[in-house]
Amino acid sequence: MKPNLFIVGQPKSGTTALHQFLGQHPEFYMSSIKEPLFFCSDFHLESDRAYGKKRFFDFRSESAYLQLFNRAGDAKVIGESSTNYLYSQVAAEKIYNFNPDAKIIIILREPAKYLYSLHSHYVKFTEENEPDFLTALALESDRKKEKVSSPRVTTPSYLYYSRRVQYYQQVKRYCDRFKPEQIKVIVFEEFKSNNERIYQEILEFLDVESSFTPEYGTVNANKEVKFKAVNNLVNSPLLKNISKNLLSQEFNEFIRDNIVEKFFWHQAPKTTMPEEIKFKLMQEYKAQVAQISELIDVDLASKWGYDNLIAISSQ
Repeated sequence: MKPNLFIVGQPKSGTTALHQFLGQHPEFYMSSIKEPLFFCSDFHLESDRAYGKKRFFDFRSESAYLQLFNRAGDAKVIGESSTNYLYSQVAAEKIYNFNPDAKIIIILREPAKYLYSLHSHYVKFTEENEPDFLTALALESDRKKEKVSSPRVTTPSYLYYSRRVQYYQQVKRYCDRFKPEQIKVIVFEEFKSNNERIYQEILEFLDVESSFTPEYGTVNANKEVKFKAVNNLVNSPLLKNISKNLLSQEFNEFIRDNIVEKFFWHQAPKTTMPEEIKFKLMQEYKAQVAQISELIDVDLASKWGYDNLIAISSQ
């Protein structure tokens, strides 16, 4: 069975929750493994070059990838979620060549808060070795020149933060290939504040029974590391590879979600980005927000507060 629904991004923008909510619908089959990342072969090659071997990205052959959907049965919608498909420069074309009739869901989040959350996520999972947010952003030029590296990152360009918020270029790759009626762009902040409304819109977009209501719940609540040394060990590439070779990926994800995060992390309030940093980044990304707003015909500037930057600066 071929998937016909792709949630392509972004990370840290509610994709896990959406994946789980859609998976409850009787007409859906969502892959048990989230983030197979099959279609972003540019990242596969980049990672292989960086490490001199195939360290990451398990699903590289079409046969292995399609096994994820063996149990789809007669599901009307067969889907997967790989949040770096939006960032990848080749995934849109590869998905189109694989299934030109597929539906695409994109979730966009306000750029400054998105990067702050993404950096925190990478630090937590030891992919980012610079804990200070602004310093990590400033390292990008040196990282591109290979002067500075983070030894555990899946692939170097994951930490090229300025590229992560080039929304216009990312979304346009899909708009250039798929018809408008095949693409649904969701604003993260609206999905977060009103799960039910956005969920119903998605069901209508996918032409399935729209009266179904899933069990909404908190997914990916913010957690902080209790024991840094243990967290570093658990997230070491060596241990992950051993575990991956001995056990199924589904079982490894079960261990991470139900043991590692339960006993070695603790739920905690999210840290808040200082207003002066947020304002500076919003000024930097204002033109890009205008570009993507025009492309998708949605006034993201007002939804994200970019039309209020002068008022913010005077406070």
